[in-house]
Amino acid sequence: MPRPAVRPHTGSRRSSTSGDWPRRFGRSRVQRPSPAIFEGSRRPPGRSSERASTPATHLPFSPVMCHRWEEQRLCRALPSKARVPINQDRLRKMADHGLTEYQARVYLTLLDLGSATASQISPLSKVPRTRIYATMQQLHEKGLVQILPETPLRYKAVPFATYLQTLADDMRSRAKQIDTGLDGLAREFAINAQREPESRGRFEAIYGRKNVRERLLKMYDGATREVIGIGTTKSPGRILGAFMPNLVDKAKQGVRLKYAFCFTPDNRGDVTALLKIAEVRHIDFMMPVYMHVFDGKEFLMSHPIPDDDSS
Repeated sequence: MPRPAVRPHTGSRRSSTSGDWPRRFGRSRVQRPSPAIFEGSRRPPGRSSERASTPATHLPFSPVMCHRWEEQRLCRALPSKARVPINQDRLRKMADHGLTEYQARVYLTLLDLGSATASQISPLSKVPRTRIYATMQQLHEKGLVQILPETPLRYKAVPFATYLQTLADDMRSRAKQIDTGLDGLAREFAINAQREPESRGRFEAIYGRKNVRERLLKMYDGATREVIGIGTTKSPGRILGAFMPNLVDKAKQGVRLKYAFCFTPDNRGDVTALLKIAEVRHIDFMMPVYMHVFDGKEFLMSHPIPDDDSS
């Protein structure tokens, strides 16, 4: 048989040191009953030791009870139970279907929130606040976001399947148009291959008479059809002194040499010597510079200061 519970004596107990306590303080001592002893446990049966815990997602204000005009101040967007992670794999899949990284981040965040304001989306999507409104507008134009006319504006995600269906319909329509006009486009943009590509020219500045003379020597050596020169009154003597062997070789190779200068008594002898291998003409104006053209491809203009025979 179970042993009955033993209850201790509830009478007052006084020690020798506390016997004068009521007389000393002028009032009787309050008797406190000792706790009951129950078999097998020191707690009364039927009393639970569990305590109610406050959920981690508890908010002081429920979104349903928020007033529309105080929504931005009081309401907070609660994430759904199944969060949509933003990772590189999902961003890549979004990019494959025509979304930029910012657009993909905002859309994935909206999938998690359902609907939210721009200020709520920006920190969660890691998209700068300065770009969030433009990104939302781009998503709206793509048909991925609805704009709810509230104050402030709220944005709601459109199912991705709807966007894909619209995209597929547009692609099929575009493919049909291309297939219909394929023959006409092929004829219009056929390859002719009747013109040679033009070589790209360049401009270069050369300083110093020695450097100019060396460049002219290279140009004379590369000439194959024609050399045309026009210069100052000092140019005939300068050409003979610097390029005479080259001029003789080019004349033997059949390269046409053509020059034009203003004839003066000082350069008449040089002009006469140059006439033996080249065609030389007189011009009735003074040239401040001299110019050379080689095969219609290379051009050099020089302005010697001073215009003398110094090197």
